[in-house]
Amino acid sequence: MKGQRLGLLSLRLDAIYCVVLGIAVAIAAPAISTVVALTPAVIVALGLAVALWGTTVEWMRAALDVRVALRIVMTANVVAAVGVALVSFAAAAVLAALVILAVAIDVAGFAGSQAIALGRLRAV
Repeated sequence: MKGQRLGLLSLRLDAIYCVVLGIAVAIAAPAISTVVALTPAVIVALGLAVALWGTTVEWMRAALDVRVALRIVMTANVVAAVGVALVSFAAAAVLAALVILAVAIDVAGFAGSQAIALGRLRAV
């Protein structure tokens, strides 16, 4: 797959993932708060922020040069992956920690696909 197409696809999937995950986290905040050291209000705010970020990613995909959008989103994904992984250390149960780490790995995967797309765009 060519860099342009891979980059746009990665950004689209990242945006959808963020919106769906953010809404799910906000809805599940009371349950999530029982296994992490965060209040439901903080978890709702984080979930809504992730959903809003997803809409921003989609806007960037449509409005910015794909290279610029990929760099911004890839950087944010690296930071988010580290942040989510750190939250997993505050989880009360091993299963909760593993689920949170899985999200961190998902986000890191998006950053990886965006890095690959940028590499392919440079090769052109």
